[in-house]
Amino acid sequence: MELRAVECFVAVADAGTVTAGAARLGVGQPAVTRQIQQLERQLRIRLFDREDGRLRLTSAGIDVLPVARRLLRQADAVSDAARGVAAGRLQRVRLVSPGTTRDDVLAPWLATWSADAPLPSIAEASVDDVYDTLRRGADLAVAPLAPPPALGSRVVARLPLWACVAPTHPWAQRDAVDIDELAGADLLLLERSFSARRVLDAALDAEQLGVEPRAEFASPVVAQAVAASGRGVCVLTDDPRFGLVPLTIRDADGDALGIRLHAAWDRRHHAADALERLAQDLARFTRRRYA
Repeated sequence: MELRAVECFVAVADAGTVTAGAARLGVGQPAVTRQIQQLERQLRIRLFDREDGRLRLTSAGIDVLPVARRLLRQADAVSDAARGVAAGRLQRVRLVSPGTTRDDVLAPWLATWSADAPLPSIAEASVDDVYDTLRRGADLAVAPLAPPPALGSRVVARLPLWACVAPTHPWAQRDAVDIDELAGADLLLLERSFSARRVLDAALDAEQLGVEPRAEFASPVVAQAVAASGRGVCVLTDDPRFGLVPLTIRDADGDALGIRLHAAWDRRHHAADALERLAQDLARFTRRRYA
């Protein structure tokens, strides 16, 4: 079935005559007649009856007409999408990140997008698997882990690592805590699959500080809830909840511990330039948010 024949059928149905339909399409009347006859042969139904010099839709034609309209709209949508791909535009953008990055960084960023920006969606992936999703349809991956060098990427944020304590904790009036002092506290830590835990472990190992956490958690929210009950100090990059007080963690050199957040994309993506601009915008957002 040719779209041109469907277009002729809809034009004649709307105009009421072959002549008027052909005028709408800017083609000759014989060409429109041939297209409709061809469509009727392919569908094996009669679409029009002639009545008083005009064409009247048959019952079959009435049933087929709305489907034909949808087909033409879908064909237009395919053409628009193809033109957008050829021009390197994004109509939708599929983001992927770990859950903490999604909730604390990407979701607030998306709230600043304008109505004419690409329509976003966010999928969750583990830190170790996040960049593999670019091979499975994701457009932009954001994670606290350096991506493979073959990908296009940029650092979009340096997120502070917080030691969060309840307002009643003896440290609650402080701004920072040293790594060696933190090692002696009742620690409520995330599991080792979290980047925040890996950064903390690396800093502790560098100072040969062995720790045995009071508890480990698979959920940053639960870790914060337990810390808010006064059970100890939770260490994470999440925005503080439950009234917790965040303290900067300083290493032996006095530098604040933190995590570099990367955005990555496939360099061969049809909208690679647009994705890079999104990464740049994310970097500007995080600079304002965490300044």
